[in-house]
Amino acid sequence: MNTPIYNKLKELDSEKRIPFHMPGHKRTDFGAFFGVEKMDITEITDYDNLHEPEGIIRESMDLVKDIFKSTESWYLVGGSTLGILVSISSVCKPGDKILIGRNCHKAVYNCIRLLQLETVYCYADISQKYDVCVDMKPEMVEKKLKENPGIKAVVLTSPTYEGVVSDIKGIKKIIQPYGIPLIVDEAHGAHFVFDKYFPDSATKQGADLVIQSTHKTLPSFTQTAVLHLCSDLIKKEQVEEMIDIYETSSPSYLLMASAEYGIIYMKEEKEQLAQYVDNLKIFRKKCEQLQKIELLDQKKLGCFAYDNGKLVFSVKNCGINGKELFHLLYDKYHIELEMENLTYGIAMTSVCDTKENFEKLWAAISEIDRMCDCREKQNELEKEIQTEGWIGENFVTKNLKFVYPPKMMESWQCRGRQVENIKLSDAVGRISGKYVMIYPPGVPILVPGEKILKETVENISQYLYNGYNVLGLSKEDQVQVLLKGDFIR
Repeated sequence: MNTPIYNKLKELDSEKRIPFHMPGHKRTDFGAFFGVEKMDITEITDYDNLHEPEGIIRESMDLVKDIFKSTESWYLVGGSTLGILVSISSVCKPGDKILIGRNCHKAVYNCIRLLQLETVYCYADISQKYDVCVDMKPEMVEKKLKENPGIKAVVLTSPTYEGVVSDIKGIKKIIQPYGIPLIVDEAHGAHFVFDKYFPDSATKQGADLVIQSTHKTLPSFTQTAVLHLCSDLIKKEQVEEMIDIYETSSPSYLLMASAEYGIIYMKEEKEQLAQYVDNLKIFRKKCEQLQKIELLDQKKLGCFAYDNGKLVFSVKNCGINGKELFHLLYDKYHIELEMENLTYGIAMTSVCDTKENFEKLWAAISEIDRMCDCREKQNELEKEIQTEGWIGENFVTKNLKFVYPPKMMESWQCRGRQVENIKLSDAVGRISGKYVMIYPPGVPILVPGEKILKETVENISQYLYNGYNVLGLSKEDQVQVLLKGDFIR
């Protein structure tokens, strides 16, 4: 394969140079890191520099640029989080107004706090049937732009953690007359460009900046990502300035080579990719037989498009919840899901998932489905769960009500204000002083500065009741709020 960084790293052993330079392990296999030390280097002679690439890194990123049809592409060794920070910071100045999807990743909110941006939220509908956030509608974006003049950028997530894809082309058409950039967090969609079975990538749909995690769906190491500039609305120098600020000055060549290899592998290993797509098609076809568990898709969610590489198993009204599904698969079938929510579990797939493993997943899911479908087996299932030390009475007691909390002030305006920790049950009507979220996916349930609603408290209580680790609460499951009177509307 044409992988300039990876191929160059393979030459290190043959060069036999004495490394009086970083890193401190000196490329010696001293028994701690599985031998990968041999290819772990810094910016040594003939190995280029990520911040000013002219050699193998430049050659490699040009290959990536050609594959994704971007104006410019950059390797990131700080994940999509880095890409989000870079993207927003390259188009927004401190104090600017920005339109974001309320279902954005926490990294977007962190950048807003860093730059003290004025935030306008764009709300996607939530499927009450499946408790999943669906696609962002162009009409919603248009409405918010008309109501809020002076917005400098739009930031949306597509696909979502659950695989939901928005109409990026339609949204860009709405945004274009305003002359502002569209930034798309496509962290979970790096595989889209490689096969027509998947939705079109935002890189082809008019987005100006697109962030992708290569490690999520491509065969690459954790922490690897790419950032694509896809228009002339933003100067590449603006982006590179922010990369220079946010990204480490000592980037891992192992990570860069891994991102490179994963992308080129997807492009060149067409037989492997075709097998992966076939495995997905066969698996989805089999899931039509399920009686209780539902495998989500575009039709069920009614969304613009859907990533069929995401296997989202809805267990709503199945007699078990997402956590129990997770533990059943983990403990009984030795299968570990990517994440579980109250009413569903997510299996992440990639080109490296074998046909055999898809068959094992189907065998497990179909067996659990039969257990859920047969009422006479419910008591047996509950007994088994309790016997194995799983959570006993952890069924979802009532349907969740997803209502977005109103923003009373900007998140960064909460910094330095007086706060107190109070019981969750006493927090209705108070102003949140801290992020509250389930991770993954890292989308805040509460953002600092938002008013806590009765529905918010009920939903968080459901997570706690069912054994979830809710980030942002105290050890006593108390929530942080601003002292009464210490906020400005």
